[in-house]
Amino acid sequence: MVKEFSLDLLSNEKNQVTLLLDVCGEALKKESKPIVLFGAGGIGQFYLSILKRLDNLREIYFCDNNSNKWGQVIDGVPVISFNELNKKYRECYIIVTSLAFYHDLRMQLEEKGLKPLLDLSIHSVITDDIHFYDAFQNYKKFISDHLTEFSTVYRRLEDEFSRRVYIDRLNYCITLNTKYLAPLKSVSSQYFERGIVSISDNEIFIDGGGYTGDTVDEFIKQTDGKFSTIYSFEPEISKHMEFQKKVKGYKNVHLIDKGLWSNSTVLKFNALGSGSSNVDKNGDILINVTSIDEFLQESPVTFIKMDIEGVELEALKGAEQSIKKYRPKLAICVYHKPEDIIEIPLYLNEIVPTYKFYLRHYNYGGSETVLYAIPSEVTC
Repeated sequence: MVKEFSLDLLSNEKNQVTLLLDVCGEALKKESKPIVLFGAGGIGQFYLSILKRLDNLREIYFCDNNSNKWGQVIDGVPVISFNELNKKYRECYIIVTSLAFYHDLRMQLEEKGLKPLLDLSIHSVITDDIHFYDAFQNYKKFISDHLTEFSTVYRRLEDEFSRRVYIDRLNYCITLNTKYLAPLKSVSSQYFERGIVSISDNEIFIDGGGYTGDTVDEFIKQTDGKFSTIYSFEPEISKHMEFQKKVKGYKNVHLIDKGLWSNSTVLKFNALGSGSSNVDKNGDILINVTSIDEFLQESPVTFIKMDIEGVELEALKGAEQSIKKYRPKLAICVYHKPEDIIEIPLYLNEIVPTYKFYLRHYNYGGSETVLYAIPSEVTC
């Protein structure tokens, strides 16, 4: 019997962004010393965007081991070397701001008798945009306000591990502490979870969010090159030359230079040159989008994957008739927006009530949480 979902299952820890502001703010009140962010990459710049909210922040520096950055000014903040940190700023407040080199930087500080001000688990995995994290600041209240919906999704998850992923995904959203997610990281290939997704030799696969062709490449490996058709949708896919080279020898792989949406139209798009490019009303370019239903024109589909930066629900609405008629396997990202983890499964449950739902996570940080919807007649 599935245990009932309740707020008692969730963490009472302080949000890590709030903790950062509280600790640094209190430290600066006691003694106004410089803050040094050890790591001048994207995560360091994200921490800086948080700390700029402090009224009593007077002096701040980046420190980095990359000599090419020494002497540079990033977002108004000078970059110093570790040698300069060790000589001039030993008494400052140090915060390690690197994910990949976190432990190495900690050891480097310890060897010189330097200690960070605090340990945090905020990692800018999803986006460096502070507004994303603002959306999660009152996430426990959001859960409380939508307790019925969260409870319904929890009960609909098919296995105990999915329910564990669900709870600890919510705990991450409440605290932004990656300790909740790291133990959940799946060893299977993303979108092709062993024991959940079964692949046949005649799959008709829709890849929503083709990016550089990484998913298509993995799909071809999973099928050993035996499949019916692949349609990969990606705005400005013509710029991904490597993707085109990868699939050049396959006549049944079609690269579609459009995004997915609920209907065919033109939208503004933020081309960030990375996997986080997205639809944005203030975007810098226009893109063509289409719906799966309009594209397929009632042709069949057996498997749909979507990682389309927060517009998954809109695109699923544009695939409603195809999903109802053909009941394809679905692998849908549910981490871009706070509400995705309830709205997407609830919508799919409404249009195909017999889908079996599973949740898996594929990253040590906050991104790459995937909802699988598997037709009840499919067995692995």
